Amino acid sequence: MSIIRKTLTLAATLATSTALVTASLAQDVKTITIATHYNDEQMAPLTECFRAYETAHPDTKIVFQQAAYGDFLQTILTSRIGGTSPDIYNIYSIWAPQLASAGALAVPPADILDWVKSAYGAGSVGAATIGGQLWGIPTELSVYELIYNKKLLAEAGFTAPPKTWDELHDMAAKITKKNDQGVIERAGYVYGPSVSNAVHVFYAQMYAAGIPPYTEDGKHTNFTSPEAIRILERQAALFSEGITSNTNIVDDISGGTAAMAIMANWNKSDFQTAFTTEFDNTIGVAPIPNDGGPAGTMLYSFLWAVDSNSKVQPEAWALLKWLDTPQDGKPLSCTGDMLNKLGAFSGNLSDLGAMDVKDGFSLPFVEAISSGAAKTQPNIWQASENERTLRGYIEQVWAGTMTAKDAMTAADAEITAVLAEQP
Repeated sequence: MSIIRKTLTLAATLATSTALVTASLAQDVKTITIATHYNDEQMAPLTECFRAYETAHPDTKIVFQQAAYGDFLQTILTSRIGGTSPDIYNIYSIWAPQLASAGALAVPPADILDWVKSAYGAGSVGAATIGGQLWGIPTELSVYELIYNKKLLAEAGFTAPPKTWDELHDMAAKITKKNDQGVIERAGYVYGPSVSNAVHVFYAQMYAAGIPPYTEDGKHTNFTSPEAIRILERQAALFSEGITSNTNIVDDISGGTAAMAIMANWNKSDFQTAFTTEFDNTIGVAPIPNDGGPAGTMLYSFLWAVDSNSKVQPEAWALLKWLDTPQDGKPLSCTGDMLNKLGAFSGNLSDLGAMDVKDGFSLPFVEAISSGAAKTQPNIWQASENERTLRGYIEQVWAGTMTAKDAMTAADAEITAVLAEQP
């Protein structure tokens, strides 16, 4: 055989061998798909971690999918029907009962369960637990408190935030300004425009009044209680007296045209962007005003969960633990770093301890968690559906088309019927 022929034969053999090895390696690479409601910008810290994990684990490829928050639950259920469900979800804890009942969630392995129970706070673990079963790894933890514009309050002659709802009402009335056409240009207090801006605020006020929105067994509501009806009557008074309106919303806080609202801590980054160097001098945080009793509010959380149909469950859980454990001597885990930059809190005790939460904005929220004043949002059956129902009745009271008592009686009947359907 000539040298040229031998060379060509050897080259062909090497090319074939290389192709076979490449094909083999490609077959060995496992793809893990992660779906969240966060956008690309918010996900940037985690995306960087994904690439680092892939470098350390050449047999793993991580793909990110973003789903709109409002459609996320339905997207999960639809994708399972079509056989295209992601391997990992970052889900809102109140979706867990429905997803668990549908068999959509994989039970975490024993080592993950033990780790979560030791590394995470009781409130966040409880939010990820349904019927005694922990379904994932807690992530974002958010709390509601009263947000107020210090400068607008001071301009109206107030040196401190309101402690009672009557004080809030009177302060908001004095701060509100209207133009010649009677349109509110500066609102003393604002709601809307989302479901959470109505329902979560209502829940938080119920906890502040010392009564949970639902009974302990999750089968009935406390909406017809005197406390709940009184809360809604007071909310409606802000609308009927021209202190706020449906066109005045929580976004106006960042615009400087609204003085007060009950909002969650994750809004911090928006406020910092809006007020820049004047952030600390402009935005204040205080407990939710009540009738003088102990402080109370609501917290809610998200969790990492793995789809029960995933073909890479062991790899998915390993990735999640890596993402939620500090790497290379860094103070925060990858998930914790992302949440910290969003102004959100982590249910991970190590992350929470390393987060920048001692500033004037964050500290009141953290104190609500550590003191036990912040109660976990109930993981009731069909929570999203029930919240939409409740929002509809709340907004009818705001509009003056129903009384608070009639609205809460109707909401109680409709939602209790749904709760009775739980398997």
